[in-house]
Amino acid sequence: MSVHRRWFSLPREPATVAAGRRRVRDLLTSWNTPLDEDTRFALDLVTSELLGNAVRHATGDAVTVGVHADPVHHRAVIEVYDSSPALPVPGRPAEDEESGRGLLLIAGLALAHGVVRKRGGKWVWAEIALPGAAARPAGDAAADGPPPRRAPHGGVAPWAMTCQ
Repeated sequence: MSVHRRWFSLPREPATVAAGRRRVRDLLTSWNTPLDEDTRFALDLVTSELLGNAVRHATGDAVTVGVHADPVHHRAVIEVYDSSPALPVPGRPAEDEESGRGLLLIAGLALAHGVVRKRGGKWVWAEIALPGAAARPAGDAAADGPPPRRAPHGGVAPWAMTCQ
């Protein structure tokens, strides 16, 4: 098993969300990344929320998506770059509102998530556990490094924030 990485760009339009979700799923499948039903659901939802936020709130004509799969360490990372310098803000939607829960959903599904400011925009990313991550014996954790830190409920992980 090896680490895979790929980036692709899509136009910043509503159809991008479904197209990007499909492309992420196809890449992971082509790399023989182990996926179960729960992981597929999490990846689809996180990808949709990241792309949906970029399409709705960003500027520019395109968004760039990064897909990284590391089956050895049971991790996948989805990144979305857009040209807006505005950082995402976790919503506090009223009970009957239909939007504003994207970052809350990502925080609930991701091992970690965050945003990296770049000149001319930002990367918003989320790290998802692949099947087998929880099944590792406790003794293997030291070999893989410290356990991942979770984002605080309802917020972007402060350790993930960097500025340039």
